[in-house]
Amino acid sequence: MSRFDVQSRDGTSLAVWVEGDGPPLVLVHGSVADHTTLAPFVAELATDLATFSMDRRGFGASSDAPAYAIERDFEDVAGVVDAVAARTGGPVALFGHSYGANCAMGAATLTSNVHRLVLYEPSFGISYPPGSIEAVGRAVAAGDLERAVVTMFVDILEMTEEEIDALRASATPSWATRIAAAHTLPRECKVEESWVYQPGQFDAVSAPTLLLSGSDTPADLRKATYAAADAIPDTLIRVLEGHGHMAHKADPAMVAAIVRQFILS
Repeated sequence: MSRFDVQSRDGTSLAVWVEGDGPPLVLVHGSVADHTTLAPFVAELATDLATFSMDRRGFGASSDAPAYAIERDFEDVAGVVDAVAARTGGPVALFGHSYGANCAMGAATLTSNVHRLVLYEPSFGISYPPGSIEAVGRAVAAGDLERAVVTMFVDILEMTEEEIDALRASATPSWATRIAAAHTLPRECKVEESWVYQPGQFDAVSAPTLLLSGSDTPADLRKATYAAADAIPDTLIRVLEGHGHMAHKADPAMVAAIVRQFILS
């Protein structure tokens, strides 16, 4: 695996990790993680594709800026896409998971270098239980970053204690990596809950788009996926039977096969 850095429009430095060989695919991770959360998925994809896994701003080896807006994430992903297209000599495929899918959606309106777009349960417009975002913010402000992460997993992803224990034991990413990213939770939760689609907002997405949704995912996330499908001109929805929000970790070979077929077709 190798790495290069891309500078976004506002000067934020974005780390991009490269693995595999073949047509290029940029991958964008979700909340409280970094590029390592995609490692099992990348291992499956990299047999046929050149994967470019970025650390979003505020995560992993990428830098951050004092002020945050989701539009900066749009610009970041578009900048990475354009840098990869320049390196590889042509348009690229783009994959995003959860909050990373939000970022990929927005990025696809800013660049003409995306020829296939895959969104796994974008989270724009989800509703949080009353007071939960404030509880996450208080935990972060108090320095109790683990409580902030657990609150997010329980309140919105409806995870059980056993599932959270499994995340604690996971190496991709490590629990310590998730805790280190907890400071980004309040800003991302606020964006998700306050998001309202505007007419024509994503009409500029020209790439054929595949949306993935788990059959067992929480209803609010499933609703958000279908709202994204309605907002993008050319979409196909694929339901992952027996899976929830993390099928790319639970069964990476299965998800990789679906993504590979869509990209290479």
